[in-house]
Amino acid sequence: MNESAGDFSDILTLLKDNPRGMSVTEIADAAHLNRNTIARYMDTLLVSGQVEMRTFGKAKVFFISKRVPVSAMLNLSSEMVLLIDENLKIIQANEALLSFLSVDSENVVGSLVYSGPCNLLCGDVLADHIRRALRGDTVRGELRIFHEGRECYLDQKIYPMVLADGRPGVTVILDDVTDHKNAEAALERSEAMFRRLVETVRDCIWSLDEDAVIRYISPQITEICGYAPEELIGHSFTEFMPAGAGSRFSWELAAELSKETGFTLLEFPFICKNGSRIYCEFSGTPVILDEESGMFLGYNGALRDVTDRRNAEQSVKRWKLFLDGVMHNIPGIIIVTDTKTDRIVYTNLSAEQYLGINRTELRSLSISKLLSRLGSTHLADAHDKVKAFGKPVNVPEDRIVVNGTVCYVSARVLRMVLSADREYLLTMATDISDEVADRNRQLQTRELAFVLEGVTTTQEIWNSALEMLPKISGFTAVAVYQRSIFDDYILFMSKGGRFAPAIHRDSIVDRIIRKGEPAIFDTYRMGLFPEGTLSTMDNAASLVLMPVVHESRTVACIVLGSTAPQSPDTVLRGILMSTSFQISTVASRCLLQEKLQRERDRTRSYLDIAGVMLVVVRRDGVIEMINRYGAKTLGYSESELIGRNWFEDVVPAHAREARLQAFEQLLSGMVDVEGDVYSGTVLCSDGTEKSIRWRNSLLREECGTVAGVVSSGEIIPDEGAGR
Repeated sequence: MNESAGDFSDILTLLKDNPRGMSVTEIADAAHLNRNTIARYMDTLLVSGQVEMRTFGKAKVFFISKRVPVSAMLNLSSEMVLLIDENLKIIQANEALLSFLSVDSENVVGSLVYSGPCNLLCGDVLADHIRRALRGDTVRGELRIFHEGRECYLDQKIYPMVLADGRPGVTVILDDVTDHKNAEAALERSEAMFRRLVETVRDCIWSLDEDAVIRYISPQITEICGYAPEELIGHSFTEFMPAGAGSRFSWELAAELSKETGFTLLEFPFICKNGSRIYCEFSGTPVILDEESGMFLGYNGALRDVTDRRNAEQSVKRWKLFLDGVMHNIPGIIIVTDTKTDRIVYTNLSAEQYLGINRTELRSLSISKLLSRLGSTHLADAHDKVKAFGKPVNVPEDRIVVNGTVCYVSARVLRMVLSADREYLLTMATDISDEVADRNRQLQTRELAFVLEGVTTTQEIWNSALEMLPKISGFTAVAVYQRSIFDDYILFMSKGGRFAPAIHRDSIVDRIIRKGEPAIFDTYRMGLFPEGTLSTMDNAASLVLMPVVHESRTVACIVLGSTAPQSPDTVLRGILMSTSFQISTVASRCLLQEKLQRERDRTRSYLDIAGVMLVVVRRDGVIEMINRYGAKTLGYSESELIGRNWFEDVVPAHAREARLQAFEQLLSGMVDVEGDVYSGTVLCSDGTEKSIRWRNSLLREECGTVAGVVSSGEIIPDEGAGR
């Protein structure tokens, strides 16, 4: 790839094939180039306007540019255009302006407007107008300059704008109206001399006989086409028209014979004496001798040169077609509505494609009916507000339903007043469904993270994953596979779709799961599965594998599946990867807790079946644990004793003081209790006393401090109270 020559076709092809965008890493992998080289190429394409970039967290995602270059649009305009920054420095000039000044772009761009080649245009008045526009005002006016030895008039329009880098600037549009001014001046001079004649006859007067031969034509014809009147008398107008136009003129003139009132024949070409072509508008009336005889004598009428008007109309039409072409290809949705009739009068191609309605059907609808069909509320309110108050209204987000699919759009509605009786509403909308989906996905991701923080068992993890992962990922089916005692992965639970009961050993899926790293099989990577091999999910077109790792072993795997092809973008891939690791972390914690609980339960079961009393008394004398045999011996349940004071509720009153002193000596470490056996009485729930032979052991914390005493006791048959 040759960067200096601007050959980025491979990268641009990749971006066209991936309309949802690609990161620098993905482009580098696909193009088999160094990541730093790709980053440099992308900066060049971004500056040149061939690509666009959006940031998702720390990732930069590039898309093919959908913008029309401003320079191309400016050069299509017949008006002269200057783009100026806040320092009055010229940053762009179109071809029309360069041609007018007879300079090259290099001599203009970068110069100050009042000191470079454009100083001819920038007098004090224009400079003041530019400064006003920089303050936010739109300025219109007229410039009078001397250029190439003649006086020129320029109609100026100056608009404030924001440049591509965010700085303020202005657009100066100049239209050379010198010919128009000169024509107006000539007309005023002519009116001063021939005012009375002009008030009655403004056009060239002509008279034709019954054979459409010219019998009279006024001297104005010389000004129009260069012929003297006598050069035309005795001839037909069709002799001075192109063949096709002459035939059409004769046919339309004959068709007007039946009309009693005047007629107008529009824009017929006329060949002037110097060979140039102009367009003339003919108007007149048939001449009938009297109503009774009905004798046809010919036509009387007038003609005028409408070449300038026609050219202006053609220019307007061409400009309108150009604007239509631009608007038609803008990716945003554009709809124009007549405020009086509420009817849609214009829609661009994006609107038709997005709504799935052709232009004819759209323009037969009212905007209120269309919005009602789409289920819109905010846009409908915005139209009502703009109609009522005339101020633009922004709609940050509106929910609509297009062909059964829920979509979200942001829009701006504003009023356009073309004249006193021509008022429209312009609606510009953008599809933000992806942004809303990303936002909801982020919310769902945070909610899942919050839920996972509070789970205590793996069952709760699987339930949460089955409920929330389809909403986050957009995949329709989800399943949990757990590792069995036979070292294979079998289906534990699923939601949506049909999954295989077990994952085939030594398959690609099995090897990926055992590797313990998440994997995404999108539209392109599904081809890695050999044809005819067993798929984890029936008819899967896309899969996501999210292994759950505990103590360096994959103990389970969450599988997301979709029968429709999915191509997760960079953001979604990152979410799925982080969620997979988060689930593994939480699952590992829960598995450890479950293992510890099982060990505790097993130990407790051993204690419960032991034929001796086992009791743990804390430093404050409170019973922390007592086994089932001990509680039963005392006539209580375990829950009745745990949390009560051993010396107040179990030790008889007559032995309580001595037993407390002995307990304090044990806690102080002054007495060696290892192997020491002593007898003591306990008070049962029924008020009777039993003599117990006790053995004690100190319960210490990690730092060595005595936390309590563990005692085991056996009932002494028929033995009196001990110490």
